[in-house]
Amino acid sequence: MRSATGKPNRRDVLKTIGGALGGISLLGHGTARGQAIGSMPNGYKFYRVLTANEGGTFGMFENHLGNMTGSVMMASPGSGTGIGYVYVHGTRNPRYGKAWPGVFEVAIGFDSTPPVVGRVLPMAIEGLPIYPGGVAVTVGHIGTGASNSLGEYVTTISPAEPSETIAVANSPGVYLYRSGGVGTWSRIIGFGDPAPDDSFYGGDFGDVALDDDENLLLAAATTQSPGDALSGFAGSQALIATSLSASESARGRVVLRTGDMLPFVPAAIESVGLIDLAANHAFAAQLSAKRLDRTVTRSGTALMVGNTQGGQAEQRIVAASTELISPERASHLHITSGQTFFGPRVDPQQDVAFVTHDGTFEPSTGSNDVEMLGYYSRGVPHQLQRTRMGASSGAVITFGAPCINSTGLMYGTKLLGDGTTQLYISDGENSDVVVQSRDRLPGRAPEGDLMLTEILFGQHPTQVDSLGRLAFTAEFLLNPSRPEDPKNVITCLVIGIPE
Repeated sequence: MRSATGKPNRRDVLKTIGGALGGISLLGHGTARGQAIGSMPNGYKFYRVLTANEGGTFGMFENHLGNMTGSVMMASPGSGTGIGYVYVHGTRNPRYGKAWPGVFEVAIGFDSTPPVVGRVLPMAIEGLPIYPGGVAVTVGHIGTGASNSLGEYVTTISPAEPSETIAVANSPGVYLYRSGGVGTWSRIIGFGDPAPDDSFYGGDFGDVALDDDENLLLAAATTQSPGDALSGFAGSQALIATSLSASESARGRVVLRTGDMLPFVPAAIESVGLIDLAANHAFAAQLSAKRLDRTVTRSGTALMVGNTQGGQAEQRIVAASTELISPERASHLHITSGQTFFGPRVDPQQDVAFVTHDGTFEPSTGSNDVEMLGYYSRGVPHQLQRTRMGASSGAVITFGAPCINSTGLMYGTKLLGDGTTQLYISDGENSDVVVQSRDRLPGRAPEGDLMLTEILFGQHPTQVDSLGRLAFTAEFLLNPSRPEDPKNVITCLVIGIPE
């Protein structure tokens, strides 16, 4: 738990943020940006709507949710209904059995103030069965997930193996959950299924992304050879664009794969990491790559942006580490120099918000791991703010992965030198801290206001919906006078409503 004593002057905090962001057009460089950007809300109201391990009954359903992680996804409709869904990764409440990991559906009533939880359902729990197509599949491991405003959720699931034999029906795959009623599961891609490159899917599925038009983007192993660029690879990993409604004759297309060359960088792709997908088929992807030079022994990372329906000639490198390209050459090509570990976030205009780690030694602080909050638009990278390790208590020492919603507003978190966290919003010309450690938020279980200590935001790109509503988990103190007592800390699901 992080420190939560004393309260900084809000004007000073805004001065710090504004000095770094307010004078820079954070989201003002993209195509049609003047039309795409949404209006900054006057402020936010935040409410604690659900507490970890609280139990009880919501509607007709008992609450099986135990602990909650920072993996939270919005699946809320933009209009037409007051009911939205939030998907939360956590563990089962021990009172209902072993505290196995799982993912849970939380139905939220947004037509009242504060928002009200209508029900909490366990969607899938490791060690227990789900029933895609009426067939029992015991869940072994739940991977990363993605959601959209239709209430759909996709994830990778590795079924538990009841014996030492491996069967196709018991192999890893990509599964779809549709909310409504008690929710239904279906398997949409599995081991041995035909892949778009005339090969077959392997048993290794990575990250997935989903847009509001049911377009699906996934990283997956295939049996296709990666070609001559990389030796020693028996199979290939590909970034594949498809659809939830893709027919057998239209299985999608390969966007890029192992062995493909990076544009303007003499390096071949080795693997695909975290990905994101927005409207207009815009995508961003983390990549691991290696230079085609026998004297080079270390791989590096790169961040790619493009259109899943376009060709490789339209793809661009946003950031690349020094193992792939020198900082001088990167600057000449308008590429940010640094490692990319966090999930990149892309909007429909192919503008990308990201965080890079710079391995350059900083004499002033002695740090060799400086983070930089960046923004890429119209082929130009913009370095917005760098961390300052060892600096004052009010300086930013680390960033969370940023989010961009469909209106062009950017959201993100920052950890300050005093251990507090801030959640900010920017419209491109102005930025504001909408909530931070030491703020007191109203809610239930228990009733009343509690002091916020830590904000868990940015683990997924869909933590803000088209109406600007936010969903995230956070830690609170039951008694502010005992900040170091772990029994005094609770985790809650928080909903933010713009004013």
